[in-house]
Amino acid sequence: MIKLHQVSKNFSQFQAIKSVSLVINKGEIHGIIGASGAGKSTLLRLMNLLESPDDGEVEVNDQKLTSLSSIDLRQARKSIGMIFQHFNLVANKTVFENVAVSLELANYPKKERRNRVMECLQFVGLETFMEKYPSQLSGGEKQRVAIARALANNPQVLLCDEPTSSLDPNTTAEILGVLENVNKSLGVTIVIVSHEMEVIKSICNRVTVMTDGEIYEEVSIEPKGIQDIDDSPKRFVEQLTKDGEMHHA
Repeated sequence: MIKLHQVSKNFSQFQAIKSVSLVINKGEIHGIIGASGAGKSTLLRLMNLLESPDDGEVEVNDQKLTSLSSIDLRQARKSIGMIFQHFNLVANKTVFENVAVSLELANYPKKERRNRVMECLQFVGLETFMEKYPSQLSGGEKQRVAIARALANNPQVLLCDEPTSSLDPNTTAEILGVLENVNKSLGVTIVIVSHEMEVIKSICNRVTVMTDGEIYEEVSIEPKGIQDIDDSPKRFVEQLTKDGEMHHA
């Protein structure tokens, strides 16, 4: 499904990715974790050639992206959706228009666009938000719009770059639930970059651990499922005081 063969990426003198080979299987939820600066996001961006490798080959859906012309690459990218940490929504467009943008760019048949947008919004539970603007949405709602936009062209792969790191714990659980649903009901292969261990452990089947631009190890895990988060004030106090005596101000 996704094959990286000895890919390397340099930014001037800095080698961000050092001859990495990785295979991600069709239908899995694959996590990539590591400390800040380990090369996680760069590796993810090599998978759809948002970053072009200096060496090596990238193959997605049996197509060698690294060998394609720019026109063919644009076509191939339609089957690779992507969501980002900061949502990347267009501020002056409504929720509906934000999702429709990806269909316009892909020359999706005009008369079928409205139905497709509504299908995607229903899938993420936001069909009643279609007339709202990004500024009227919570972080979790924005990320759900971004997921709907990424799904509009029926991708086979969804690349997620720190999709929950600007969200609170409960909203994180919601978004992970949506991603799990994308994987299970649509059969989309998902790759998630995160530095949050709980995110990775909750839904991933296999995890690539990175350090200094290289793969340290690959680990197969049994995802433990998405836990409901208790964020009541009482719980906060318990967490803060369980390691030591509490000092009231």
